[in-house]
Amino acid sequence: MAQFTTTISGIQLHFVWERSDNSDAIPLLLLHGWPGSYFEFHKLIPMLKATGRYHIVAPSLPGYGWSSAATERGMGVTAMAGIMDSLMSQLGYRRYLAQGGDWGAIIARALGLYHQDSCAGIHLNMCLARPCMTNPWHLAQVLNVWLAPSLPLTISVEEMQGVQAMHQFQRDESGYQKIQGTKPQTLAYALTDSPVGLAAWLLEKARTWSDCGGTPDNALSKDEILTNIAIYWFSGRIASSMRLYKETLGNKAEMQALLGPYCKTPTGVAIFP
Repeated sequence: MAQFTTTISGIQLHFVWERSDNSDAIPLLLLHGWPGSYFEFHKLIPMLKATGRYHIVAPSLPGYGWSSAATERGMGVTAMAGIMDSLMSQLGYRRYLAQGGDWGAIIARALGLYHQDSCAGIHLNMCLARPCMTNPWHLAQVLNVWLAPSLPLTISVEEMQGVQAMHQFQRDESGYQKIQGTKPQTLAYALTDSPVGLAAWLLEKARTWSDCGGTPDNALSKDEILTNIAIYWFSGRIASSMRLYKETLGNKAEMQALLGPYCKTPTGVAIFP
């Protein structure tokens, strides 16, 4: 993968840039999340490049991987979206598509909300949507979920199962969000000091979030897992990467602005069982 750095808004930004020989190729921005890195796309990028249809840009988010970290508060999702849009402009792309998962999905949504003149479309594999409580049908669906979860009336059986799975995740699997969204610096001292601790913190997510049947090797090779962990360890970016939770989840106004409005930018969503 061809890799570069540039400076935008005081951030030394690292990115993969694979250009097509096709002059009509579409600029495509690939956005990772936590605890990922640009390396998430190491299999996908060659496949996309082989089609000749895309100019591919896959950055390390600010504070992740080989990109530098912010030195002031405020580097939340909205600020990162602005930096991503500036990167695409700097590379000469006036219009582009964006794809993202995890934090990358939320950043892609911010691009669709705030940078519609340049972001022509977004594709998400983690879609966040809130019900509109002034919409009678949405209200009826919420009441169905809370008052009669075993009797789907205003939502489908599949939708009810999805809501229940989300509630299970929030109950059993969101502890990391709470500490990273409130006290990330405390955790960062331990993870920056211990490679074993860092590996355990990241490996547990690989196990939980992949279709591995409890054995990470069933979904990812050891080399893939260790490469991602090594990027965090050798860059020393675990502290700044977790800071994104504090900057965004701790800012209710930003979250409301991100998730409240309707996104008019054409949007595609991949939902995997």
